[in-house]
Amino acid sequence: MTQTLIELIDKLNEAIKEDKRVKVLNELDSKLSSDEEVMALAYKKDIALLEFEDALKHFGENSKEAVEAQKRLYEAKLNLDLNPLVKEYNMAFKEVRKIYDLINKEIFNELTSKGVNYD
Repeated sequence: MTQTLIELIDKLNEAIKEDKRVKVLNELDSKLSSDEEVMALAYKKDIALLEFEDALKHFGENSKEAVEAQKRLYEAKLNLDLNPLVKEYNMAFKEVRKIYDLINKEIFNELTSKGVNYD
């Protein structure tokens, strides 16, 4: 049974790799990694996050500094999320996530309901 299970897992893994939605997501991931505009927007968001975290540590949650830093973080994140390539990636990610949610529901919930222990 163990060998059969391993073979089935290998087939599932191959099917996932060959799924059109996964391939699209992988292509978009490569594009994101090399897109200078996306990289710059992501960098600005990361810097804004660090500034917000520093403001929280030094001035507190309701301080003027923290509120302003939070606003800058929101704007930086929004600018990143509004980038067309990022939007396309996020949509593709949602579609691939559906695959994994279905697998989780169909396989692992079934095993759990039958009392299979993963330890």
